[in-house]
Amino acid sequence: MFRDITPARFQQIHDEAFQDNEYLEASVSLAGPGPRSALWEALSLPGTSVLEIGPGAGHLLAAASQAGCTVEAVESSKVHRDYIRDTWGIGSLYAAIDEIPDDRAYDAIVAINVFEHVYDIAAFLRAVKKVLAPGGTFFLSTPNGLSLEATVLRTWWPMCKAHDHVSFPSPAGVRMAARASGLRAERVWSAELPCEFPVSALTAVRDRSRARRGTEEANGDHRVQAPAGPVDAGSVNPAARPALARFYSAAGPFDPTSRLLGRLGRAASVKARLTH
Repeated sequence: MFRDITPARFQQIHDEAFQDNEYLEASVSLAGPGPRSALWEALSLPGTSVLEIGPGAGHLLAAASQAGCTVEAVESSKVHRDYIRDTWGIGSLYAAIDEIPDDRAYDAIVAINVFEHVYDIAAFLRAVKKVLAPGGTFFLSTPNGLSLEATVLRTWWPMCKAHDHVSFPSPAGVRMAARASGLRAERVWSAELPCEFPVSALTAVRDRSRARRGTEEANGDHRVQAPAGPVDAGSVNPAARPALARFYSAAGPFDPTSRLLGRLGRAASVKARLTH
C-alpha cells in the first residue's frame, strides 16, 4: 500500500522530517539512557560487521557496538547523526546509503521502522543487497499494510499520521519485493504488541474527534465533512510513552488476539530476515 504522493513532494517532506530533538527525546524516554542490549541479543544476527539504516537515537547501534561488532549507520537526519556521535561515540555515519564506499560489505543490516519511509522500495532493496555480504542477513520491521488496524481504521490508522510514511507492505509484499531484488526470504512473519489494536483504535477515535471538533470550530455553525484522515491530529505525548511501554509489557499474558493476528499475518507489523 502506497501513499499517493509525487517523488518531489515526498523528498520535500522527507528532508523536513526529524530536524529537531522531538524524536530523540521520545526515544530516550521510551528506551532509557543505555543501549538496547536485550533487543540486539534477541535479533541474533550473524557476523561482526553491522549496518543500521535509520538508527534514530542509536540505542540498538550502541548495543551492537557494545557486543563487539564493528558498526556503521545510514541516518538522513543530521540532528540524529550528531546525537549518535556525541552520545555513543560512533562516528561511521552516512547521510545516504549511496555514500557507503564500494568496498564495504556487512554481515548484518538492520532497518527497524524504516521501510515505511522509503518511496522506492525496489531501489532501496537493490542498494541493501549491494552492501550485504554473501551469506549476510538483512532484518527489517515495518507496519503491516494488511494488518487488522490498517484494514479497519483505514486513513485513521495511526501509521498514516506521519506525512513521510509512504509504503506499507504486507508479508506477501515483502516476499515478492525481496525476490525481485535478488534477496532470499529466509523468514517473513507478522507480530504486534499486546493490546496494540485496541490502543490504535482508541487513538483513531481520539484523532477523528479532535479533527471533527477543530473543523466545526473553524467553520462556526457551517458543518462540513470531517477530513478523510488524521492530518496533524496529534500523537502520543512523549511523557506518556514509558507508561504505554509498561502497559504493553504487563498486558502480554492477557491478550491472546495479538498471537492469533500474528498467525493470520494480520498483526500490526511485518518482520523479515532476508539473506544474500
